[in-house]
Amino acid sequence: MAINSIMTNIKFSQYSKETTWRNLQQASLATLKPFQLQLMDSEQPLYCEEFVRVLPGKRLVAFGHWAGKEVVAKLFFAPRQATRHIARDVQGINGLKTAGVLTPTIYFQGVSQDKHIQVLLFERIKGLGLDDIWRLKQDVEEVLPLMHAVTLELATQHVLGILQHDLHFKNFLIKGKNIYTLDGGEVEISHTPLDKKESLNNLGLFCAQLGVEAKGLMQILFQTYAKSRGWLIKKQDIDDLKSAMLKHSKKRWKNFRKKIMRTCSAFVRVNRSTGITLYDRSYESVDLLNCLKNPDTVFSATDTVMLKEGRSATVAKIYLKGKPYVMKRYNIKNATHGLRRSLRATRAAMGWQLGQHLILMGVATAKPIAFIEKRFLGLRARSYLLMEYIEGENAGEFFAHDDENALPMAKKIVTLFENLAQLNLTHGDLKKTNILMRDHTPVFIDLDGMKEHRTKLGFKRAFQQEMKRFMLNWRNQPKTYKLFEELLNQ
Repeated sequence: MAINSIMTNIKFSQYSKETTWRNLQQASLATLKPFQLQLMDSEQPLYCEEFVRVLPGKRLVAFGHWAGKEVVAKLFFAPRQATRHIARDVQGINGLKTAGVLTPTIYFQGVSQDKHIQVLLFERIKGLGLDDIWRLKQDVEEVLPLMHAVTLELATQHVLGILQHDLHFKNFLIKGKNIYTLDGGEVEISHTPLDKKESLNNLGLFCAQLGVEAKGLMQILFQTYAKSRGWLIKKQDIDDLKSAMLKHSKKRWKNFRKKIMRTCSAFVRVNRSTGITLYDRSYESVDLLNCLKNPDTVFSATDTVMLKEGRSATVAKIYLKGKPYVMKRYNIKNATHGLRRSLRATRAAMGWQLGQHLILMGVATAKPIAFIEKRFLGLRARSYLLMEYIEGENAGEFFAHDDENALPMAKKIVTLFENLAQLNLTHGDLKKTNILMRDHTPVFIDLDGMKEHRTKLGFKRAFQQEMKRFMLNWRNQPKTYKLFEELLNQ
């Protein structure tokens, strides 16, 4: 055994305890701790230290070490699903390798020593996912060169006959100037170039991930794509691409809308006789789970800061593991109000869905973390919504003192309105305190009055009323009023 491998094994065996398949099968992100797993046909154990994704009873993805190498470990617990998933993943990765596409190397394929867990170990490439780069960008210009490069990579794959059926930004990992393609499970390779119809449909799926930014960026990226394929751009091509993008955008939200209301790889739903709880797996911790079991206790915690105490809602800044969040409790005013509300979706559930919709489509808002819906005899009662805390001043405070950056910020706010309009949504309560500034970017909060309009006429009327309401914010700030008036009239 190489010296480096010996040293690595000593280092991680010091704190990684051997575990059983039963423990792993029942584990969650909140309960998992570093562990080691003995593998069949390998003298070297697998050490898992950092957990990326956990779907209890089905699979687990972790970063770790094996035989002196850094690896991404995929562990599967459900035998039938495991065999199918692994076979597709291996076939897809090998196909990408054969075609010369950069993709992580498979180091190990096998089972745990007790034969209950199927294991797939990949080379770990330390780069940034395209989804993270896109989400953290300040503006499109900042990432435009990278988007051109990924578009060229996609065009190359189409020429090679490679079709990613489940194409999304998480499939691309960026390290330096290299673009790696991940996840071979949904890859189909025909070894002949994709025809135009299939190519445009797949490019439309890629562009659908752009969300509200897609409108202008799609045509820019299509020029890059078409040039690399040697196509002369026709109006029909652009129309077909727009149709494909719109189709996939609608399908993307339709599928995601179902996911956010049930247990899946991203979310957990807990059903009890007293109500339901739904939360984002990536935030799972002992503190979060305790908070969700007894949400009222956080309002009286010593470090809690009350932001609003109204009859209809109580809002507080709370801390979980030292990190700030906002908890909103929707109160029941009286028996009549309670009966009326019990027959409708709770405001917390609506806030959860609307927040997830905006996040998915790239509209800046406070990210929803969890919601709780209490029930009595099957009827909806009090509800709670947990959101990320946005650190920053509100629009009124910003425009009261920052004349130098007033114009660029006002343009960003108007763009935020335009982005919302693309989704046929109106905010419903555009007070200046409901727009916060996070890292020089405006962010919507308080979505209680947000509405999705079914007709263009209905949206147009509501949007005009919304802009009138927004302009009332600036009656006592004539410079700001004039600035927004000019921008909105454009």
